[in-house]
Amino acid sequence: MALAIVGCERPSSQRAQSGLGASPEKLEFGLSAVGVTKTMKVRLSNRGRAPFTVHGATATLPNVEVVPFEAFELKAGGEHEVEVRFTPAVEGEVAGVLQVLTDADNVSKDGMAQLDLAGRGVKAWVDVPVRSIEFGNVELGHVEMRELFVRNPTEVESPVRLDFDGADADEFGSSESEELFVLRPGEERRLPLTFSPTRLGAASVQARVSVACPTCEPIVVTLSGTGIATRLEVTPLRVDFGRVALGATAEERITVRNLGSEPMSFGGVNVVDDTGNVFRVMNAPSLPGNVLASGAMVEVRVAFTPTVSGPVPTARLELDVRPVGTTNPGPKVTLTGEGGTSCVVLQPDPLDFGTVAEGMNATREVQVLNRCRTDVLLSDLKLTTKKGGYFMLATAPSSQPIPAGQSVSVPITFMPRAGVGAGEAELVAKILNGNSTSTEVVRVLGSGKVFTPCQYRLEPATVEFGRVPVGSEVTLGAAIRNVGRSECFVAGMQVAEGSDAAFSADKTGNEVLLPGQRAVLRVRFKPGSEGEFSGLAEGWVNHPSNGHLLIPLHGQGVQGCFSVQPTHLDFGTMRLTCGPREREVIVYNKCPGPTELRNLSLEGDASDFKVAHPFVFPAVLAANSEVRVKVTYAPQSDGVDAAALRFDLGPGAPYTVSMVGEGVLKNEQTDQFIQQSQAKVDVLFVVDNSGSMMDEQQDLGSNFSAFLTHAAAAGVDYHIAVTTTGLERSSGGWSVCPGGAEGGENGRFFPVDGSSPRIISPTTPAADVVFARNTSVGVCHWNEQGLEAMYRALADPLVYNMDDPRSPQPMDGNAGFLRDDAKLAIIAVTDEEDFSPQPVSFYESFLLGLKGQDRSKVLFSAIAGPSDLSSCPRASSFGSRYIQLAQNTGGVVESICTANWAASLERISENAFGPNRSFPLSDKPSDVSRIVVRVDGAEVTSGWTYDPATNTVIFDADAAPAPGATVEITYPVGC
Repeated sequence: MALAIVGCERPSSQRAQSGLGASPEKLEFGLSAVGVTKTMKVRLSNRGRAPFTVHGATATLPNVEVVPFEAFELKAGGEHEVEVRFTPAVEGEVAGVLQVLTDADNVSKDGMAQLDLAGRGVKAWVDVPVRSIEFGNVELGHVEMRELFVRNPTEVESPVRLDFDGADADEFGSSESEELFVLRPGEERRLPLTFSPTRLGAASVQARVSVACPTCEPIVVTLSGTGIATRLEVTPLRVDFGRVALGATAEERITVRNLGSEPMSFGGVNVVDDTGNVFRVMNAPSLPGNVLASGAMVEVRVAFTPTVSGPVPTARLELDVRPVGTTNPGPKVTLTGEGGTSCVVLQPDPLDFGTVAEGMNATREVQVLNRCRTDVLLSDLKLTTKKGGYFMLATAPSSQPIPAGQSVSVPITFMPRAGVGAGEAELVAKILNGNSTSTEVVRVLGSGKVFTPCQYRLEPATVEFGRVPVGSEVTLGAAIRNVGRSECFVAGMQVAEGSDAAFSADKTGNEVLLPGQRAVLRVRFKPGSEGEFSGLAEGWVNHPSNGHLLIPLHGQGVQGCFSVQPTHLDFGTMRLTCGPREREVIVYNKCPGPTELRNLSLEGDASDFKVAHPFVFPAVLAANSEVRVKVTYAPQSDGVDAAALRFDLGPGAPYTVSMVGEGVLKNEQTDQFIQQSQAKVDVLFVVDNSGSMMDEQQDLGSNFSAFLTHAAAAGVDYHIAVTTTGLERSSGGWSVCPGGAEGGENGRFFPVDGSSPRIISPTTPAADVVFARNTSVGVCHWNEQGLEAMYRALADPLVYNMDDPRSPQPMDGNAGFLRDDAKLAIIAVTDEEDFSPQPVSFYESFLLGLKGQDRSKVLFSAIAGPSDLSSCPRASSFGSRYIQLAQNTGGVVESICTANWAASLERISENAFGPNRSFPLSDKPSDVSRIVVRVDGAEVTSGWTYDPATNTVIFDADAAPAPGATVEITYPVGC
């Protein structure tokens, strides 16, 4: 049983005993969709003969809630159900316990019984790689078919619906529309689509692929076609090969169909105006008698092989097809394309094993990254040894599909040949990307060397993780140090098979250690339950009899009212010439009474870490108290440092906080970025609802179409919402604000009463009308706190819940707006300064934290009062705080007195929806004049600037890198 029970023998004279039982004995919520509540009930029963009382129950996890209940008594044989709710906020595993407070005889003396509970948050969604499908020219009364590929990449079933929206919906259809169908995890399906025109001219419709969940937005695919009445159909009339890697060949097919009732003469095809000599006909049909019969169709295959980067001159494909007996010229198909780098990257190139000891081997991996917009196929892997040693594919070569944005690994093993020294091989891979085929080549290098037996020491001899709270993670180093006078060869350090699953590590490659140097394996310990855990770290060294090194691993998962958070501090990589970095840990004593802390100590690479604390040992921590401890990291030499901070509470293992960092000496840094190929943008307008803003609200709403200019042109998948600068309800009086909150939206999207759609997307009908209604927030407030309103709109509990638990209005949460893979744009519209309680830096840090510190995904723009108020008499004050945040994030600043709202909103639209132009650097350049920018390997000397305030390289609007481009920025580093 999972209940924590204390048993004892009962004398015959003792009273009847009570016994708590539970069904189920472990609450396994399993896979649960993020943001959706999953409910389980646990039946508590009395398995004894005497009654007992259940006083309450709590869960140790913040995203698990026990429905409140009054204390109840269970008589012998009695049962009572308790409802437990799990609402995952993020993806991933969680584990904890349900604690039941009772006076039953079979529980521990503190009256607390425990049931394990676990669950896993999973996003339910479907992947639709193609967002537009062109049916081409279709004769009236005919049917043209296409397929829409839909895939469920998640681990939960996704109920899916396909429907059509638009004025031409009657001309498009599918046998899979209207009715729900379920995609199992990993299942793929091709949905048939039809276009049967009933009217002449262009037709289009939005096919919406929806997942049946409360927070899921439909994926919109644009379908288009043209109804024609001609007898000859040529599809397509324009062939755009897109971007093709230099040296690779892409093929496209052109179909020619005789739709008339009479035959046509067919004299073949020919490429003309091909000044770059990059297009060629791969297959031209030969017809009997050179006649294309009525109803017949032929296919012409055309290839594009670019030889230079950039767009190539447009060429044409002439089709000699005409009615018999006439001399009319045949149709011409436009051919276009662009040469560039491949969107599939193999790295590292070269793959260098370095030095490997003779008699041993090493395995490393080549990563194949698919940065294309569609899936590709990796095939025909071939590894050829050019000289020296043995190079082998670690697994049998096979064709592997690589989904867009993902990667696969190709492991390669190198074994030196005795006495040969340097070796070299070549890995060749064929990439199929639609109709394009390219060959990628990676050099593989390695050298063999005879080593004398390695003299080494394990540091530490045993890795002791101590006490770690269930669900938390600690990382410590398992190291081998060369203590001899000659070099050591180390390979394959990893967590050994058979170790408890709570231990994990990223396997290391081969390494040559000079005397005194060491190799470190960073081992992670994350207990999923209470109890003892053990395992082994292993590796191999060049020693004839002691070449297999083994380091025991041990740790203990615990739960209790004492804890230290976070349990792991990663100081990252630091240059030795820079100053120290400082972090904090918090010691929590949530116990009902005092706790004695006997000592605080450092183990491992303690010399590079310093701890500052207020304790005098033995220290007594008061009940329900917390104490902050500062940790400073200042590396003294190159290499990885790993240490353990131990909190000694007496008998038993100490509580452990792990600390890692790396010191380096380097003079130059290269940051690499991949330009986004498909844009998603979440836009939040923060609108001032004070008494002077009525005209500005109307101007904003009536010019919404200008704001969407760039979004529509780029096909951006956007979410747009509105909140106000008001946090508290208006005190009333001269004006009442609409929307149900009386001006106190407190971060909730307007209108909180749901009288209008609160999140606008590309599928929202009459989006401009909805936005105009949503920006008419009223003029009833006086305390403008726009930055705080933005913070509350995007923070817990609003951002993750469909309903704000703090308010009486139903369904007034902001869940479904913020997407992990979308750019975030905030636009404040106000004539007053911001009076939020926190400094601007707090709100900037919050926004960056939402996007993993990626400055390219955060923009704050402001339409506010300018510094020169004489130029803007309508502004109440200078919006300095809004403007400061806009400047810090690369946003746009416009005056609230703008004479042309459309032009101002267009500039903000270009900034929010246009291609990414800002690329933040990971380090500060020591000399900005030596910054080198390359796009797809070619140096770019103009069209960009460096902004020292944000440490960002910013491209001009007309020079932004194309989608899918690789941007590399190299610069000398400073501190």
